[in-house]
Amino acid sequence: MKKEFDLLREVSRFGVNQGLSLNDPKMSSAFGLHVDKSLQYALSDPTFLNGLRVEAMFENMVESFGEVVMIKPEDTGPVRTDLPMQAPDFRIVLKDGSNWLVEVKNVYEKNAFRQRRQILNRDYRRSLNNYARATGGTLKLAVFWARWSIWTLVDPERLAPGDQKLTLDMITAMKANELAVVGDQHLGLRAPIVLRLTMDPAQTSDIDEAGRVRVTIGKAQLFCDGKEILHSHDQQIAWTVMNYSDWETSDARAIIKGDRLLAIEFESNPPELSHQGFEMVGSLSRIFARHYAQRTMSDSIITNINTPIQAEWFEALRSDGGLGRIPLWRFMMQPNYDNLLP
Repeated sequence: MKKEFDLLREVSRFGVNQGLSLNDPKMSSAFGLHVDKSLQYALSDPTFLNGLRVEAMFENMVESFGEVVMIKPEDTGPVRTDLPMQAPDFRIVLKDGSNWLVEVKNVYEKNAFRQRRQILNRDYRRSLNNYARATGGTLKLAVFWARWSIWTLVDPERLAPGDQKLTLDMITAMKANELAVVGDQHLGLRAPIVLRLTMDPAQTSDIDEAGRVRVTIGKAQLFCDGKEILHSHDQQIAWTVMNYSDWETSDARAIIKGDRLLAIEFESNPPELSHQGFEMVGSLSRIFARHYAQRTMSDSIITNINTPIQAEWFEALRSDGGLGRIPLWRFMMQPNYDNLLP
């Protein structure tokens, strides 16, 4: 059984504040009441809950990408110093040994085309910079633009040097985005992707006069641009695209011959075809954000903070082995700090 160090530290802090020892008979009930009140207070604050959910999403997303040596929560425990100092949310160690200290922010602006907000004021930024200098890390800022389900990761020093306040808009953040360093990619595939469910003719009834039929599915197949997808990694990619990408999946289409239902198909396409030989699917980070929302929210209400990582998604995308793989275009976007829009 794992030793609950964090829980005991929290109980100890509570005991010191309340004048109770760890062995006091009143400790268990008093701490339980404290936890209950704290929980109810936290659940009543949607801004706080959204912030925690977005922090957990960032951590799980980076871990799922599998392209960094380590990601660790950094803002745990007190920082004892005479300087104004605040620990950012996460420390990331890259494969080249670089240490990034990442502060995560959730930005929701109702107007979809006015995504701009002051992210860091001077005092807040100074405290983050002091911590980064003291610990030898490079401060980065991860912003989730919730209205668009878009993640960006920028270097605040490149956008506004020093300890000055930082106001950021989504377009500038996208142009300066460094998320590819931790594993983000933009994907392209040939369209359409089709899921075909073929009926078992021996166990599927004829269609009756009321249009009803009892079915048994005999085979499930995925197709990309008319070619069957046979490799398991490609099937994982196609299924993920159908469920969470920028593409749109149609309602079920029945294939009927006479009074027999032969198959049911679901077809996924981009909103508009580019006719360039492949179609953009979207970014891995946006795909992950949609997956995460499906598992942690219901009707815009947060139902959970955390959900398991999806390492198998990205393992499939990174794999180059196997015959008969579907054509896949992968784009790693590089930041452009030299020609930012005003």
